[in-house]
Amino acid sequence: MAGAAPQTTLEAVAGAIVVRGPLVLTTAGDVLTRSIALLPTQGVAIIDLGGVTRADSAALALIIEWRRLATQRALTLELRGLPAQLRALAAASGLEALCA
Repeated sequence: MAGAAPQTTLEAVAGAIVVRGPLVLTTAGDVLTRSIALLPTQGVAIIDLGGVTRADSAALALIIEWRRLATQRALTLELRGLPAQLRALAAASGLEALCA
């Protein structure tokens, strides 16, 4: 389909959830739903965002939800490869600690 929005993929790789593609309003809900099934039942939940090509405030909301789920499930959340665009959004929103 010409002009279709790029897909965001999730894949479990070496104990991490690897996210690739845009993490924006139109993809964040689906990414959340699919990532819940990939979260471990104990230990550390590693989410690798190094393949994120574009991010908006929905990506920050998604990280907040991942942190909430990790706390609820007694998991440690480790974010890897946060793109500069996402770090800048967090800083502009006063949410730098969210991405630490």
